[in-house]
Amino acid sequence: MIPARPAAKLETPPRLLECLAEIRERVAAARRLLVLLDYDGTLATIAPKPELARLEPGMRGALLALSRRRDVRLAIISGRSLEDIRGRVGLPELIYAGCHGLQISGPRAGFVEPKALGRRPALKRLASQLAAALKHAGGVEVEDKGLAVAVHFRRAVAAAEREATIAIGSLMARAGEGFRLGGGKKIWEILPDVDWDKGRAARWILEHAGGEDALPVCIGDDLTDEDAFAALPEGITVRVGGRSPTLARYSLAGPAEVETFLGWLGQTQPCSE
Repeated sequence: MIPARPAAKLETPPRLLECLAEIRERVAAARRLLVLLDYDGTLATIAPKPELARLEPGMRGALLALSRRRDVRLAIISGRSLEDIRGRVGLPELIYAGCHGLQISGPRAGFVEPKALGRRPALKRLASQLAAALKHAGGVEVEDKGLAVAVHFRRAVAAAEREATIAIGSLMARAGEGFRLGGGKKIWEILPDVDWDKGRAARWILEHAGGEDALPVCIGDDLTDEDAFAALPEGITVRVGGRSPTLARYSLAGPAEVETFLGWLGQTQPCSE
């Protein structure tokens, strides 16, 4: 059973790399680790086009080293589709969760949120309608992610961005109940309106694949990652991209510091007893 999310408050966290002594103590005391990671802005630098966001060799090496440890389970929870994120990381030992955790796949792990799956045909129609409405909006890209529809406008001029916002609002008004609009860094997303998010996905992975005695280590950079931070009050939670108020306990400046920390974590052994 997925527990209710505990109450929490936003705070400005300390820098994680200045707190390694206390983190070492927690890691050393743990029987095993469950490391949950976002992709864009966390493992890969955000790029002008989504398809250009790739892992650097050093980051891939850090992930590979962690994935080979028997006392570590590694999961990627991304807003990207399951197929996209699995193809970009490309390590078979990992658990992958796409569309903010609506679909989960990996060794001993398989889940699709059933209500979201039932809305797949309607989402496909919405993607087609948006693509037609915005085909002349320069720099705007419509992506059908299977269980969500994304509208990227990172490369769009202001007029095209306004056009996209108006088109999405009009389409959402006609779509009726069953969908919700989410946002991120230069992206709008149409999602099934279901009681599921990265936090519930993280708890599901912890309970079904990580082992309930695992210490969660959760790292992400976006608003959707706050749900995971809130759902893992017992974990080591890390917000990437500065020290703005967050539910996470620690902060890292960007993917380069994430790589440094993952490399350090790979050298720090949990308790073997």
